Amino acid sequence: MSVRPETSTPPTPPWLTQALPRLRGLEPTRSYGYGGELLHDDGRADMEAYGARVADLAIRLGEALLSYGASAEEAVAGMLVTAETYGLSYCEPSVTLASVSLSGYAPGELTPLHASRVIRKHATDFRTLSRIHSLVDDISARQLSLEEARARTARILDAPAERGRWARWRVPVQTGAVAAGAAVVFGGGPLTSLCSFVAGLLGAQLCGWLARHGVPAFYRYAVASMPAAALALAVSGSAPPFAVQAIVVAGVLGLLPTVTFVSAVQDALTGHYLTALGRLSDALLVFAAVVTGVVVVLGVGDLLGFGVPIVPSAARVDYLGSPAAGAVVFAVAVAARARTPRRDWLPAAALGLGAFVVAVEFRALGFSSLVGTALVAAVVGGAGHWVARRRRESALPLVVPGIAPLLPGGALYVALSALASGRTTLGVGGLVNVAAVTLALAVGVGLSGEVGQLVRRVRGGAPGRG
Repeated sequence: MSVRPETSTPPTPPWLTQALPRLRGLEPTRSYGYGGELLHDDGRADMEAYGARVADLAIRLGEALLSYGASAEEAVAGMLVTAETYGLSYCEPSVTLASVSLSGYAPGELTPLHASRVIRKHATDFRTLSRIHSLVDDISARQLSLEEARARTARILDAPAERGRWARWRVPVQTGAVAAGAAVVFGGGPLTSLCSFVAGLLGAQLCGWLARHGVPAFYRYAVASMPAAALALAVSGSAPPFAVQAIVVAGVLGLLPTVTFVSAVQDALTGHYLTALGRLSDALLVFAAVVTGVVVVLGVGDLLGFGVPIVPSAARVDYLGSPAAGAVVFAVAVAARARTPRRDWLPAAALGLGAFVVAVEFRALGFSSLVGTALVAAVVGGAGHWVARRRRESALPLVVPGIAPLLPGGALYVALSALASGRTTLGVGGLVNVAAVTLALAVGVGLSGEVGQLVRRVRGGAPGRG
C-alpha cells in the first residue's frame, strides 16, 4: 500500500539536503539509528528478506547515480535516504569509482545486512540521472511503497536501449555539433565550422566503433583525436592560421572529460578521496590520449613540411558577433549529447552565453585566466544550483553545458602545437596551464554549491536536517 503525505504537511527538504548533515559529521553518532516508522508491514515474519529488498533497491539507485555522472556524495546520500526511508537502521553506504556498498539492520534483526555492486560502465546521461533524482525525491517524501519504488526503478534502468539508425549516429552527430559550435567560438567561419563538424563526427564514430570491440579507453581517444589534427593539416596551406587553430581545438574539446574532471574535484573537496582519485586518473588518461593523438599527427605533419601555426589570443572585438552565437550552439550541443532533458536546453544556452560574455569582459579588464574562470564558473554554478534546488533535481545538466564555453581551447592549441614542433618545455607548461584553468572551473562550480548549502544551514539555525 502506498504511503502518501497529508496535504497539510509542509514539503520535505530535498533529499540531498536531508542527508548532508549525517554525511559530513554534523550529527552525533547516536542519532544514526532509524527513528521513523516502517512504511508498511503486511505481517511478513521474515524481515531479513524485506531488508534485502530494501538494500537491493538502495544499491541499484546508488549505482545509477554514480555511473550516470552524479558525485560520490550524491550517490551515498541517495542510498542512505532510500534505505532509512524503508526501515533499515544504522546504515553505512559507501562508494568508490568501481563499486557501491551498503550495510544496515533490518527491522527487528540482529544480524547486519551487507550488499555491494560493481560498476562496470560509466556514461553521461543526464536524462536518466534526472529521473533517478525525482524517484529518490518521491521516496524521501514517502510517496511510494517499496514495491512501487522497485518497479519504477526497473522501468527507468531496465528500459530497452535505443534502436535504429539514429541510435548509432546520435552521439557522432551531436559530437560534430559540439565541434562546430566550438569552432565558431574560437574564431572560425562557416567552412571552418564544417571541417570541425566532420572532424568531431569522425572522431566520435571511430571511438564508438573501437569501444564496441573492447579497445581500452586510452587507444580509443587517441585515435578519436586524430581526425581533427589531420583535417587541420589538410587545410593549413590555404586556410588562415586561426582556422587551423579552431579546427584542432574544436575537434578535441568534445573528447575532453570535462564532466569526469568536475566530478573528481567535487569528490575530493567533499572527502571522497578514493572516488576522486579514480575519476581523476580516468580524466588524466583520456586527456593524455587526446594530447598524444593530436601531437602524433601534428608532429608527422611538421616533419612532412606542414606548418603548425601559433595563433595569438583573439582581441576583444572579435567576440562581439558570431563567437557569442557559437557559445550558444556549443552549450546546447553539449547538453544534447549528454542527454539533458530538452526543457533544460534554453537555460543551458543562457548560462553558456552569459558565461562566455562575462569571461571575455573579465579578460578585457585584465583578470587572470584562473581568477576570471573561477569567478564565472562560480556564478554559473550558483545559478545552476538555484534552479536545480527549485526543481529538486541535479544541477549537473545545467552547469556542465554552461561552463563548456569556458574551456581553455586557445591555451590547449598553443601547448599541442609546441609539443608537436619539439618545444617540449613550452608545451608542458601550456598543458599545466590548461589543467589549472580546468581545475579553476571545477572549483568554482563546487564552491557555489557549497556556499548555497552553507547559507541554507545557517538560515536553518542548526546543523541538523531540514
